[in-house]
Amino acid sequence: MVPSPSIGIAKSRISSPQHAPSLATLSTPNPPSAPSQDYTSLSTFLSYASRIGLPKSSTVYIGTHYEYTVQERLRRAGLALDRIGGRDDAGIDLLGTWHLPERTGRRALRVLVQCKALRTKLGPNLVRELEGALRQPPVGWRTGQTVGVLVSPREATKGVRDALARSSFPLFWMMVERDGALRQALWNARAEELGLGPLAVETRYAIAGMELRGAEERWVDALGQEFRGIENDVLLDAVEKVFPDGIPGLEVDGIVSEEDRSRVRQVLQERSSL
Repeated sequence: MVPSPSIGIAKSRISSPQHAPSLATLSTPNPPSAPSQDYTSLSTFLSYASRIGLPKSSTVYIGTHYEYTVQERLRRAGLALDRIGGRDDAGIDLLGTWHLPERTGRRALRVLVQCKALRTKLGPNLVRELEGALRQPPVGWRTGQTVGVLVSPREATKGVRDALARSSFPLFWMMVERDGALRQALWNARAEELGLGPLAVETRYAIAGMELRGAEERWVDALGQEFRGIENDVLLDAVEKVFPDGIPGLEVDGIVSEEDRSRVRQVLQERSSL
């Protein structure tokens, strides 16, 4: 399948700018306060998590670990980002600036990043959420050149690609695996107008549609035998209602707790009584 010409598609590495201006010499806005004073980087978060015994299967651990992993990876591509994710983050996880050699002498681009570490179904609603964040960005990021970036460990679906192409905002999609490997980058025409097209990417290619049934089938298998008689669509709707970002712990150890099963069971019972 050939992608829309209004979306740039790339695979492999985004190289670090070789002649990017010094971050210290640029006038950049101050980001909102960090959500925690206990950790400010991946290494300090890992130390904190170990100290308090934070389960690696918890949504806090998985989400925070992924956000810091993305922060470190994108820093090598010239993005200076601060983590602001928390209860009042307005959907923004990382906030900062993007310094490109092609824009030397001009103000660095402002960037908002949303990380989707736990989301199993990747639909166009994610693009709409990012557009909402761009409509009301923090002070200092209210410019006509603020770029929105969606990051996930999964490839973008056709629905996501189409939504990117239609958007009037400069948007990026990046597939960053949990170990920090960057596997895919997509951008729309509006982003290319800002000089973000080439990005020193080695290979361009067309992406085939992504099959999501494998992830959904893992949900069904992990829930156990008692749920097997229920139609998959009904069961998956209930799971997504209870866990819109995916079942906690499933990505780590493949186990669903009895408490989580009970929550799904309750939604199914409520649905059957309607």
